[in-house]
Amino acid sequence: MTENSIKADYTRDEICDILRSDLIAGKYSHDQPLREISLAKRFGVSRGPIRDAFLKLTQEGSLVYETNRGVRVHSAIADDERKIMINMRLELEKYCLSKYIEEADQKDFDQLEILLERFKCACLRDSLPGVAESDLSLHRHWVARASKNLEPIWLGLAVRILMKYSRLENFQESIEEHDRIVEAILLRNKDGALKALSLNVI
Repeated sequence: MTENSIKADYTRDEICDILRSDLIAGKYSHDQPLREISLAKRFGVSRGPIRDAFLKLTQEGSLVYETNRGVRVHSAIADDERKIMINMRLELEKYCLSKYIEEADQKDFDQLEILLERFKCACLRDSLPGVAESDLSLHRHWVARASKNLEPIWLGLAVRILMKYSRLENFQESIEEHDRIVEAILLRNKDGALKALSLNVI
């Protein structure tokens, strides 16, 4: 779903998904304030769902609320903190991916291949917002399937790390990395999948 989608009655979670994609694609700068009124107009909803989305994204760590300043995009991560957060994200995701490989059924694998294809299509279109959204959705698929408890923790880390999405200058390289991850998953090759994931999450 892109920012240009026309849809009635956006839910809080749908608004969160779109705002996460915007954050990853660099549509908002660090420390930029976000306004309920303008976003309510954008999504065609009352301020209630926007307020709920702000709360959820603040709990995840993408946004921050300060008295008298309102809600704004979180500040940039220092290099040393970023390294720690990447390691935390990778360990969480490796645990979830291992569990996913053990428990996934054919329906899960079918969904995984659909998500991979969407990611490839976005890369081939050179659509940065689309790549950002589909990359997050692909990784989130196995995290959410493996652990609903770890999903929000992982999501907060992933979005903060991926903001600006500067790594995706070489779309072909990213396609190849994700191809290797998914190929190993479909073969239930846990070691291969974890190795490919480690090379991708940097």
